[in-house]
Amino acid sequence: MPIYSYKNPKNGEIFDVIRDFKDYNSNYILEDGTVCERVFNPPKNTVRIVDKNAEVFEKDPEYVRKMKPKYVRYKDGHREKYDPTKHR
Repeated sequence: MPIYSYKNPKNGEIFDVIRDFKDYNSNYILEDGTVCERVFNPPKNTVRIVDKNAEVFEKDPEYVRKMKPKYVRYKDGHREKYDPTKHR
């Protein structure tokens, strides 16, 4: 499912929500009844980490360790059995 960005009109906060494809153009309603409009191009100052030169387990080994995968897949497509001492 895709992640959409919405803006809270009360405080101006931009937040992300995972929703179905069918909700592409619909507004998001918070628990307090506030209607938040979708932001199609979130501002550039939002945190987005992209490093195409590193594998996932190299960028965030703690996250991968928490997921407890049986295998890890490299960018070139091959996969190896996960070893927490090797894949960090």
